[in-house]
Amino acid sequence: MSDGFLKLSLQGMARSAIIGSVLPALLGVSLCAKIIVTVDGISIPDSVFNPIKQQNPNFNYDALPEAQKQQLLDEVINTVIVANVAKKEGLDKSEEYKMANIQLLYQLWISKQGESLDKTVNVTDDEAQRFYNNNLQSFITLNATLRHILVSKEDEAKNIIAEIGKVPKSKTKDKISELAKKYSIDPGSKENGGLIENMNLNDPNVAPEFVQEAKKMQSNSYTRVPVKTRYGYHIIYLEKIDQAVTEPFSKVKPQILQFLKQQKMQEIVMEKVNKMRASANITYPK
Repeated sequence: MSDGFLKLSLQGMARSAIIGSVLPALLGVSLCAKIIVTVDGISIPDSVFNPIKQQNPNFNYDALPEAQKQQLLDEVINTVIVANVAKKEGLDKSEEYKMANIQLLYQLWISKQGESLDKTVNVTDDEAQRFYNNNLQSFITLNATLRHILVSKEDEAKNIIAEIGKVPKSKTKDKISELAKKYSIDPGSKENGGLIENMNLNDPNVAPEFVQEAKKMQSNSYTRVPVKTRYGYHIIYLEKIDQAVTEPFSKVKPQILQFLKQQKMQEIVMEKVNKMRASANITYPK
């Protein structure tokens, strides 16, 4: 719901990236890039951080503070050391390792396909305009300012609603703020009394049940019945919904072009995979 639910930490992304990208070096895959560290004779290139860059295009290892650089290097070093010990223990002969190797080769192939297609696949302005016209609702921002209390159990949500009902209407917002700080499990809004500003109710990342309920509400009202989403049970207090704003094509054109390009690239890759699958010898156990 809030940023607490949506954002990945740099450390988490780094760990996934490093585990997936150190393996090519251990397997002898040639990666032409600057070497950032050598551990027990194994040179690790800066391309180990490419998966982080894919998730966060603004990521720049060289621009990081020294403490963060060292933290990432420590992740790399630990991964290499543990992997070497695993090889000495014979884990590289296990079925799990064989499957991990296959998955790694698949990921490398997909990555190379993407690099190649990125140079040849193009999207026209007319294609982008048609997509915009056909998906106009996606480019309408409907911002809301609201408070919510998120809990894991329905009975707890009902008890909180009962507590809110005991105070005069003029004190409702203050009470919800107080209870959010006390009970809410949403880390992104808890300390602010459940406050979420400029939540786009047309954002597909927002739980649809939450959006459906919020759009029906009047300003300065709250839900008398818990709203169930994949996150748990919500009590929503709506402060206001702003007038809808349509993003002009000129503003969203770059994102549309990139989205359509990625879509075309995925279709080309899947077509190649399907052709390879058609000629593969596939058998199933009886």
